[in-house]
Amino acid sequence: MNSEIILKYQELANQYQSLLASKKRQLILISFARFFSFIGIIPAYYYLHLINDILALSVSFLLLASFLFLIKKFIQAEKQLAFYQRLVEINQNEIRAINRDFIPFDPGNEFADTHHDYSCDLDLYGNGSLFQYLNRTVTSRGKNYLASLLNNSKRTINEIENKQVAIQELAENFSWRQHFMAIGKETEEKKDQNQIDGSINTIISLKHVGITKYLPLIFPLLILVFISLHISEIVTWQIFLIAFFTQWIIYLIYAKTITKFHKQFESKAKILSRYAKMLRQIETIHVKSSHLIALKEKLSFKGKTASSITSELQKILNEFDYRQNFIVALVLNLIFLWDIRCIFRLFRWQQTYATNLPVWFEVIAEIDALSSFANLNYNQPEWATPKVSAASFLFKSEDLGHPLIDEARCIRNSFGIEEQEQIVIITGANMAGKSTFLRTVGINIVLASNGCKVCALSFEFSPFRVYTNMRTSDNLLNAESYFYAELLRLQAMLNLLRDGESLFVIVDEMLKGTNSVDKLNGSKELIHQLISLKTHGIVATHDLGLTELAEKYPDSIQNQCFEVQLNRDELIFDYKLSKGVTRTMNATFLMKKMGIIPSEDEIN
Repeated sequence: MNSEIILKYQELANQYQSLLASKKRQLILISFARFFSFIGIIPAYYYLHLINDILALSVSFLLLASFLFLIKKFIQAEKQLAFYQRLVEINQNEIRAINRDFIPFDPGNEFADTHHDYSCDLDLYGNGSLFQYLNRTVTSRGKNYLASLLNNSKRTINEIENKQVAIQELAENFSWRQHFMAIGKETEEKKDQNQIDGSINTIISLKHVGITKYLPLIFPLLILVFISLHISEIVTWQIFLIAFFTQWIIYLIYAKTITKFHKQFESKAKILSRYAKMLRQIETIHVKSSHLIALKEKLSFKGKTASSITSELQKILNEFDYRQNFIVALVLNLIFLWDIRCIFRLFRWQQTYATNLPVWFEVIAEIDALSSFANLNYNQPEWATPKVSAASFLFKSEDLGHPLIDEARCIRNSFGIEEQEQIVIITGANMAGKSTFLRTVGINIVLASNGCKVCALSFEFSPFRVYTNMRTSDNLLNAESYFYAELLRLQAMLNLLRDGESLFVIVDEMLKGTNSVDKLNGSKELIHQLISLKTHGIVATHDLGLTELAEKYPDSIQNQCFEVQLNRDELIFDYKLSKGVTRTMNATFLMKKMGIIPSEDEIN
């Protein structure tokens, strides 16, 4: 199945590469045409006015209009070129991802939190993490939203099932998702999103609003009148020049305000333009799921759609950006008072619509995050869609595997815990697969609780909150030892349970920081606590004494293990989970094999 998906991505990459080459040729032609139309303006007037003034002016204005039109066409063609480049990159990156190369994707290092319920233990963030494997977000808001979803493992049945339908619907809208990503990759967000929101919502004072409104209308009209009067030889060309200079003086009066507006919007114009396009893209999708319908319904204000409102902002900002080209700015401001016209329109737009943007941005963020889950669903069609149970507790899986392990190397196991079986104690030798299995269970629960497919043949669970204790580190700054840090985490877990929180706990080798006798006694007491608090979970351990609890609590505890086979002085790991207690330990064997301690032959 992977080969078929890779082939589709490769075909799309080739298709967009061909369109890219065609667009480059078009850009070259437009560049030449734009150049010749501009340099022809003055010579055309100079030579043709000897024949006829009206002809000279007509041709000059025609060349000017052509020049402005070709500027617009060039900008459009450049954007289309960049769009195709991004689509090529998107498809090539998906091929890399399917081949287990996640370097192109953000690992979300900033979200790592040692105090979180499970994120560090389950490798949610960082290089080679679930976040990097999953993340296809194209906005900082979307990335933050995706992290917030992954950080929450407990939702209602209705929430999970609604998300499942919405994510799968997005997964099936393959072309729509790719175009949404390509639009979102148009610019990079280098500034904090709160700063962007603050800039848009902060309305700049514009003095003499009524006068400002009419200036860009009156003066261009006066220029045309003076031109007509000059052609009719009613006024001299000096009067014509006075009108130009008057217009330029008005521009200078507003220069400070123009600069203030430009400073506020210059670093946000492209981002806001991109958001406008993303909103328009969301409005084009035809959806049936209730969750996506509810999101789309937010994209309107007083009978106008978010796309029509934001496209107005996009147009204003694009036109305001013309000032960055000196020649274009000079021509437009001399004739049309272009920048004054733009700042008035920005001022009016802010007053009317600015407060709606955060709501619309939140919709973009959620769609962006859900698209990442949808992309995973599409890339893994053989994975299972979890069934959500109304039972007080249920976890049942068949052929469960770790999403981050390559399919060729992934060993799958069937595993389940039902309501009456509270704790599963897993034993096994070093490197037998205990810790990987714990992470396999945890990471698939996180995916399932977010409405995503999971790496399994079948998967059924009831909603619950995951809490892990697998990796603990000391904190020298706070004078916390390794053992004390682990006690604090276990204390936090028990406090949640005593407060009535329903947890699914995953513990890997508890109380690692103390001696073996104390460790065994403390571990037994902790499991007593978990059973008395009606907790469900998995405990992995090397301490076989802990497995004796199954005899005391036969209805609440079951033993399972990962066995290791010794064959001709070699260890064979099958990584298959089976019932019972392990019979093999391999620490001494491995130390002798690696020469850390002498073998029996060396001693003799």
